[in-house]
Amino acid sequence: MDLKKFVTEIWESSYYRRTPSAVLQYAYAKWKFSRHCVHEPMTFLRDIGIDVCQAISGFDKWRPQLEHAIKLVQQADDGQGGISVEDGTILYGLVRALRPEFIVETGVAAGISTAFLGAALMENGQGSLYSIDLPVNGRKVLHCADGGRYTWLAHGVGWAIPKVVREGLANRHHLILRDVRHALPDLLEQIPFIDIFFHDDLHTPDHMLWEYSFVWPHIRPGGILVSDDSNFGWIQFCRRLGEKNEGLNIQRLTAVRKQLA
Repeated sequence: MDLKKFVTEIWESSYYRRTPSAVLQYAYAKWKFSRHCVHEPMTFLRDIGIDVCQAISGFDKWRPQLEHAIKLVQQADDGQGGISVEDGTILYGLVRALRPEFIVETGVAAGISTAFLGAALMENGQGSLYSIDLPVNGRKVLHCADGGRYTWLAHGVGWAIPKVVREGLANRHHLILRDVRHALPDLLEQIPFIDIFFHDDLHTPDHMLWEYSFVWPHIRPGGILVSDDSNFGWIQFCRRLGEKNEGLNIQRLTAVRKQLA
């Protein structure tokens, strides 16, 4: 563990500065994930039971545009948010392999995860994506309890989504700009189930555990819950489920699949 980075993360997070136990749980989770980390997206997908041949189908066609979107975010001002190519490859692969009808993601920021999910939906030719994030409300900077600092608000939510994805998805993409604690319950009254759920909004263990626990009953058999920047909240959730492979991750992106009935 990079001790200097760890101390900085604790110092910048109002959540972790509250109690020593929260710091210890954070340290334990980082240690746990470091022990069970894989480095290749295809290895991760295979380990969670995904057909990698189906998962990678059509990806080479989209890779240049998706990598360009990531580069744009990296070149923008600090605090734009966004996932890595490896994480995006996993999201793309899950959509291609599972051919979902309904995907829900929480946390959009510049829109990189939306771009990968959307590209796979276009390849599938079916399915809808619901993306939830906070409204801008005139703010230029957002400081979060997990230590995150976002300036993407000034650029607009989802600004980095490639035009071909934005236009290609059209009315199959639904952007919901509301607090997730209100938007998510309302959304789940409108759609019958979730095939793929991707968490990438507030990364405090309490919030993440609430989100996982709330969503899980709505994920249909064979569906999957994915989380970025996982921490002790993920470990707690997996233990409640009786999921033994709680530490498997790639860059702290984790996933658990609901068993088929």
